[in-house]
Amino acid sequence: MRNAAAAVAVLALLAVGCGTQKSGDDADDRPGKSRAAGLSWAYENIDDVAGELLDGAAMAPDDIWALGSDEVGDGRLAKAHLLHFDGRKWTREPLPVEGAPHLFRIDSLGSAGIRLSTVDRPGAAPETLRHALWDGTRWKPLEGAPDGDAPAGPLTDVEVISQDDVWVLQGDGKVTHWDGGRWTVTPMPAKVVALAGSAADDVWAVGSRATGPGVGGPGGEVRQPAAMHFDGAKWSLTKTPTYRFPDPVPPEPYAEFTGVDVASATYVRAHGGHAYKGYDGEEVRDPEAEAVELSWDGTRWKDSGPLPGACAYRTPVARDGDRGFFMDGNWHLTTDGTCTKIKKRRLPSGSGARPESQQQLWLKKIVAVPGTDRVLGFGSVEVMQSGAAPDRAVVVSLKR
Repeated sequence: MRNAAAAVAVLALLAVGCGTQKSGDDADDRPGKSRAAGLSWAYENIDDVAGELLDGAAMAPDDIWALGSDEVGDGRLAKAHLLHFDGRKWTREPLPVEGAPHLFRIDSLGSAGIRLSTVDRPGAAPETLRHALWDGTRWKPLEGAPDGDAPAGPLTDVEVISQDDVWVLQGDGKVTHWDGGRWTVTPMPAKVVALAGSAADDVWAVGSRATGPGVGGPGGEVRQPAAMHFDGAKWSLTKTPTYRFPDPVPPEPYAEFTGVDVASATYVRAHGGHAYKGYDGEEVRDPEAEAVELSWDGTRWKDSGPLPGACAYRTPVARDGDRGFFMDGNWHLTTDGTCTKIKKRRLPSGSGARPESQQQLWLKKIVAVPGTDRVLGFGSVEVMQSGAAPDRAVVVSLKR
């Protein structure tokens, strides 16, 4: 689950907030404020150089990587680097490929390694893509055609069910599976834009279909939402509601899923939209586009109700095993509907932050470490105070 949705950050006074690249924290950490019982972030590593961590991936408890970017003044471009944990300490490492920091992504592919990808600039030609694969020992440049059916080009989504059970969605829509020994291209019953799963026999892919009920004909849509389920043996298209605008129907209407979040076989939420492309040029009020929000109860799809409490307008950013989700803005949602705030800590003395400073913790990525109950967050702490106030790149670990 790697989908991003922008949200507005509201800084917390005299507090360390926490968010992701999707959102910032909108509550403070003063005494008496709502906090998650038993959940808090503790600092695992604080960089001495001003900057941030943009992404992270774990291959094993003693093999974890983060992508960092140092702050560089005088109008110069930021400088990227890697941060590696070998089971004992975090160490800076050079990048095996070149590129702008914010155009990189790093993905765990389970036992197949860790993949680092970048482009020179947005909209660059495909031949400018640069990739490298960490095999547990060294970074291997990936140029030209991949070995066998291994993923090629940019990756859109990656779901690691276990070290030897990995699903990858490529930028061209191709779905590839790793079984611990080889990669296999998997034909899908409809167009896929996102993947998520909770077990080897419970993987979901969502997107849209251009055939079947509700597509074409008078007032028919160009496409309808598609939700595909893998039961451990095969992919099947599940029955989802169809959408249609009332007459007069706007030109080129369509409905689709754009993301899916899975906590268990009976806790799945898919989201997307119902809109249209064309404009008929007549003086007729076109209908409003609408959100598509559905949930799966283990048997069928139905309209989703709002998430509870403060999670009602928040987006899942990472799965917390079968417990639930980490939500944007530093909230945690359990599968039983409990939405609570995660505790936060201030930077320790000696970090350059004064006691009266305001602080905001931004997490760009939350990662579960394979084979453990350990959860890491990668990001930065923004320090707001008079005078020098450098941002610190940090790794935090979840305390339950």
